[in-house]
Amino acid sequence: MIGNFGEGSHFLALVPIGRSLLKQGHNVTFLISEEYSFRAQDAKYSELFKFEIFHNSDPDYSVKELFQMVEELGFSETGSLLQFYKLFSTYTRAIVKTCDSVLEDKAMMKRFETLDAIVADIAWPCSLAIKGYLRSCSRDDPRLILTSPTTVNNEAFDTVGSPYSPAYQPFTMTGYTSSMSFTQRVINTLSLFSMRVFNFFAHLEFQSIFYKHNLSSYMGGSGPMASWRNMTDLFLISCDFAMEFPFPLTPNIIPVGGLTTGPAKDLGKDLNDFMESSGEHGVVVFTLGSYFASYTSVRPDVLKIFLDALARIPQKVIIQLKDMPSLPLPPNMKALPWLPQNDLLGHPKTRLFMYHGGNNGFHEALYHGVPLIVIPFFADQVDNMVRVTSRGIGLGIDRAHLSVDYVYRQMNEVLTNQTYCNRAKQLSAIFKDRPMTPADRAAFWINHVIKHGGDYMRSPVNDLSFVQYHLLDVFSFLVGIVCLTMYLSFKFLKRFICCCQYVLNSLVKIKRD
Repeated sequence: MIGNFGEGSHFLALVPIGRSLLKQGHNVTFLISEEYSFRAQDAKYSELFKFEIFHNSDPDYSVKELFQMVEELGFSETGSLLQFYKLFSTYTRAIVKTCDSVLEDKAMMKRFETLDAIVADIAWPCSLAIKGYLRSCSRDDPRLILTSPTTVNNEAFDTVGSPYSPAYQPFTMTGYTSSMSFTQRVINTLSLFSMRVFNFFAHLEFQSIFYKHNLSSYMGGSGPMASWRNMTDLFLISCDFAMEFPFPLTPNIIPVGGLTTGPAKDLGKDLNDFMESSGEHGVVVFTLGSYFASYTSVRPDVLKIFLDALARIPQKVIIQLKDMPSLPLPPNMKALPWLPQNDLLGHPKTRLFMYHGGNNGFHEALYHGVPLIVIPFFADQVDNMVRVTSRGIGLGIDRAHLSVDYVYRQMNEVLTNQTYCNRAKQLSAIFKDRPMTPADRAAFWINHVIKHGGDYMRSPVNDLSFVQYHLLDVFSFLVGIVCLTMYLSFKFLKRFICCCQYVLNSLVKIKRD
């Protein structure tokens, strides 16, 4: 299993799938960067999984520095689309370097020859190169299952040939719903087109890995997208239609939103006593996630706004802070460097979840029926905020207009208006009404394609050219038929009129004579 170097939510979303695969009798190994090797020393993972740790062969590059760029972009007051594409450009170079390091470790690649399946985050396409490498070693193909830890994105659909229409499917980061105005549909279409162009060139850059390691003839196609489409057996997307805007899916895309959700576990005496001491007012849980929890030192001004607003409410507050601030915490607050998020949200005293909009927290709050306030920083966090507000289970906060009064008003509205809580409970009941958990569903389908392959579920789109898929040849043919018919009709009508004119002239002449 490959969870984006072993970092943050991308790794954590794969852990429940790994547990379910273990229950089915599989052995599970995680491939992670040495910069996140602490995962292999953590007992809650090391007792279950094996780990393969790759060494970064480029001394001028650090995976952690890349994710620090994400944090800087999130806290930037002048964040822009240009900065976002700059980050993606840096990320593209990073995935090439790290994948090169993996393929150069011949001993590790030899151990991979026993793999039955590769389950990998789409954000790091090294899984494609690993499968191609194993093919080059005359090894039977391992199944390739891709996952996406975010809300629905066009790359997932393009990879497996599932339809993606900008007419009603909002593009990532636009902040649109499925009901768009004409202007929004124009912007949505242009955003989709620009990202497809960017992804095309990003995949072309990644192809340098194929050439360097002599894998081009084993990649299942002549182009980057052809390789993805022909080598992918299954795609797991982290969404659920209890909250997602409806759209069609091909059989090889399986929704598994809520992988990290589950019944709440015991919080321990200290944390549980704090929760119970909140009385009838309850508790607000506040976190900005693994990327942005260091805002104590990066943006102390932002921290002060939140602390002052949270001090006004009668509820007690549990807040995640990686570093303790120099300013005193309000008396109603408890700060921790790490939060047992799912367990806190499942506690009966929790009244509100205020957070950055990550996908794992989004589904955990949905599972436990807790209303939300979303403060989006980056990427799909904006999309999750739109889903929260459009479904009526919470509100959003615009970082560009942060103030103590603004944050307090938003919190007070959600905490005092029972409508948000009632709607959250209603959607939670829909979300839970499933025959199996998201992790078990993912494991079932992974096991299914290991046994039977995924060829029978592949979309016919994979075999069509751009012209064929968009019916340009059919429309051209039909337009040609219409034009030919109109031309022949015109010529016939012209000839008919000439004949009529001739007959008429002849009759007139006869009458004169």
